Amino acid sequence: MRLPALFAALLLGGCVVARPPAPPAAPDLGRPSDGLLTSPALQAVVDLQVRRDGDALAEALASPDSLTRARAAFALGSVQDPDAVPALRTLLDDPMPSVRADAAFALGQTADSTAGVALAVSLRREATPSVIAELLDALGKTGGQADLDAVLEAEVPIALEPARALALARFGMRGVTSDAWAEWLGGHLLARDPAVRDHAAYALTRSPVDAWRGQAARVRAAFDSLADGSAQASLARALGRLADPADLGRLAAALGRSTDWHARVQAARALGAFPDVQARDALVNALADVHPHVAATAAAALAERDDTPLAIALTVAEDDRQPWTVQAPLLPVLARAGRIDAVQAWSDRQSGPFARAAALSALGASDDATALSRLFAAASDDDPRIAAAALGALGQRWETGEYGARRFFDAFASGLRRADLATTTAVAPLLADSAFWAFGTADLLREVYAELDAPADVEPMVAIIEAIGQVRDGAEVDFLVGIALGQGSHPALREAARDALNDRLSEGVDVSVMGGGSTATTGIDWAHLAGVGRHPRLILDTDRGRVVIEMDTESAPQTVQLITRTAAGDLYDGVPFHRVVADFVVQGGDYFRRDGYGGPETPVRSEFTRIRYGTGTVGMASAGKDTEGVQFFVTHSAQPHLDGRYTAFGRVVEGQDVVDAITQGDRIRRARVVPDR
Repeated sequence: MRLPALFAALLLGGCVVARPPAPPAAPDLGRPSDGLLTSPALQAVVDLQVRRDGDALAEALASPDSLTRARAAFALGSVQDPDAVPALRTLLDDPMPSVRADAAFALGQTADSTAGVALAVSLRREATPSVIAELLDALGKTGGQADLDAVLEAEVPIALEPARALALARFGMRGVTSDAWAEWLGGHLLARDPAVRDHAAYALTRSPVDAWRGQAARVRAAFDSLADGSAQASLARALGRLADPADLGRLAAALGRSTDWHARVQAARALGAFPDVQARDALVNALADVHPHVAATAAAALAERDDTPLAIALTVAEDDRQPWTVQAPLLPVLARAGRIDAVQAWSDRQSGPFARAAALSALGASDDATALSRLFAAASDDDPRIAAAALGALGQRWETGEYGARRFFDAFASGLRRADLATTTAVAPLLADSAFWAFGTADLLREVYAELDAPADVEPMVAIIEAIGQVRDGAEVDFLVGIALGQGSHPALREAARDALNDRLSEGVDVSVMGGGSTATTGIDWAHLAGVGRHPRLILDTDRGRVVIEMDTESAPQTVQLITRTAAGDLYDGVPFHRVVADFVVQGGDYFRRDGYGGPETPVRSEFTRIRYGTGTVGMASAGKDTEGVQFFVTHSAQPHLDGRYTAFGRVVEGQDVVDAITQGDRIRRARVVPDR
């Protein structure tokens, strides 16, 4: 077996040569200032937004003051009240461009397809660039086939071609495509404007493959022509979706030679779809990549293969120079080979709970009795991160069907009764298995559900609702109907119950949920926000270096209030980044539990803004609309599918290279806020 390149790299420190990180391109912050922090009238509109008072906001759309009309329209982009759509459509004719832009944004946020005609008509006659950009975006989010044709045929200034490309990507995300759509995207993969080619390439990663398969030759030509950048990373992902053996060589070459780590990550992921030895060897060599995200991605791809040599996994696991985040993905290879001793030895060398949890997760790939005993023992560990990992691994073992149900049920039931967010969320889906029904699964699920409270426990409560929807004991429908129609239920719970009922009931039955209002939230302290200013900076000193984030108070006032108060209270100090997904996001801020399941009892509202998710955009983690707490994330690269779905409230202005270097478990050593004077 030929594997000398890997061992040379491991022993001699060989690696891919990386260029210095480029500063992040500043995303368009979108909305111009309207003087919110000094205007009581506009602050009153935001207070209505926080209260989710759609009727009052719709009335404000008729205000004689254009700033109020614009702010009310912008607010409705977060409230998403379908009853306000007719009034918003009329504002597309408003004499003020700022009002028209916010109205277009809000219509795009409603997902009301009936707005497409009005948006398309406005697009044909609009002359203001900022409004055209929002009209294109709204059509991409809501439009149908005729609206797609309107966007393709629209005459827009050349400076707005990136907005058209992004709108076409949004159409593709929703499966609204055509031959002309595919032809336009394929013809712009090598556009002179990097933003156009980036959005065109991104569209291929989120659209049905068959819709653009005919452009495969252009995709390959563009991939071969581009040296680096986000377009190359997206094209690598697109080639992986094609899964054509003809692309194996170019992807392997990119993994070894691209100077952009994002492209190497996507090439590694794409190669995971190829069973060929050439793909395996390219991934093996990438284990020595200078960037930990590339090496970890290659390791994860290798762990999914049946032909990854045990010697490679052992060498990496025992190499002290390798980060644990690169070693851990290969532990399942050891577990499948029966090397439980090596997995345990690796775990014993780790000091952090994330690493030890990864070792337990790996044991789920083993059929060894010793590994099974260790998982049952760890399932009751005091640390919920350890227990949840063990329970998840037991779920893998249970699915093999080789063991009796009672022992597994007892472990899963114990995890559920802990009423802990992590363990309950992990085991609720497992308990829906019909093999457990005879043990009283349905009663147990309802019993634990009654012990939980929203919004603090929304995630495990949703998991239990979904599990109950799959259990048949005769009482599940009444239980779900009670939640779906409960006026005091959390919106996320009502939605989950509705979905479970629609899955549960006979074909053709459609259960809808009306009313119910929103959960309680904190009000806005306008004096506090006046003190921090329009663009306060959040400075994070991390284990990897300093990150400076510029926040936009006017776009997301309630969010900025929460973040600045939390940082001022030193609550972020010492908190780990519990989630890192290569070429996507790093996420942290959970000072309650430090595992990603923590948050305040009173959430803040979703504040959907016109800030685009480009490289270095900072957004709020969420378990559904209006469930934001204290957790935030920072993007590694552009993620347009997050636009308008997760609160975006700022951007990295210094230290994107630090963000890119952060791995799971790295900490925020100190967080502080510098007001914008």
